[in-house]
Amino acid sequence: MTVEDMVHWADDNTALVMGVLALISIIILWRVRVLRVGGLDAGRRDVKPIPAAMWLFCGITTWFGILLGGYLGVEILGTIEGDGTPQDQAVMTILAYGFASLVGGGILWFVHKQASESGTKPDWVDIPLGVGLFVVVIPLIALAGIVANAVARGLDTVQQDPLAHNTLRLIAQNRDNGWNWALIAAIVLLVPIAEELTFRVYFQSMFLRIVRSRWAAVFASSAVFTIAHWGAIPDDGKHALASIFVLSVAIGASYERTGRLGVPIVLHMCFNAANIIVAFVITPITE
Repeated sequence: MTVEDMVHWADDNTALVMGVLALISIIILWRVRVLRVGGLDAGRRDVKPIPAAMWLFCGITTWFGILLGGYLGVEILGTIEGDGTPQDQAVMTILAYGFASLVGGGILWFVHKQASESGTKPDWVDIPLGVGLFVVVIPLIALAGIVANAVARGLDTVQQDPLAHNTLRLIAQNRDNGWNWALIAAIVLLVPIAEELTFRVYFQSMFLRIVRSRWAAVFASSAVFTIAHWGAIPDDGKHALASIFVLSVAIGASYERTGRLGVPIVLHMCFNAANIIVAFVITPITE
């Protein structure tokens, strides 16, 4: 078989391939005690020094940073029709998520002073940990999308598009546009930082402070994370919400299991980069 033949075979048997890989992923997660009772306690994140209301305030403030950065982008670019151009999206994403990263990072300094054991300090070891965890959980994330797509077809809803995100479509449709690289850099680097500070460090810590169950906090923050992405997913791509939810659960669990700030950020970066590759490289090959 040539490489092209292998790509086509994998594309035709994606569900089977991902099903087998997902089973292997579950075995690995069980072996490293993530899926066992008390498995998430290993990270020893202590969020008790900060009240739940303050964790909520930190998360909302960081999220408003995204909105304020986006508002600044509108003031600079004017009203954007539809999805705009790669330049429009690049400027908007850099301003929105760059500003939120600064706001959330600034807040993090004060949070670390009050709750130094809450998982607020990154380290270089977080990079290989995050990449390794991504390799383990990506089959589960992909399988969730495949199953959701099959359910949508069975329910005779809107035909689902593999590129289930407006920004991914914009990148795929403008592969030769130089602004794509600025947009890609923002999606891979800035978006994960801003979103992980918001949903994992702040919102998940808030839920953990309230319910005192790590898994419950992970699922609660993942539900909020998925709802927040609803507007970015077109009607013919709603199956991707299942993948987003599973991704968020994996990221949240990795945060609790390791207690390291950089791990969820790196894992999120890997996921965004993988989606860019699908839109930029793999899709043309399989076509």
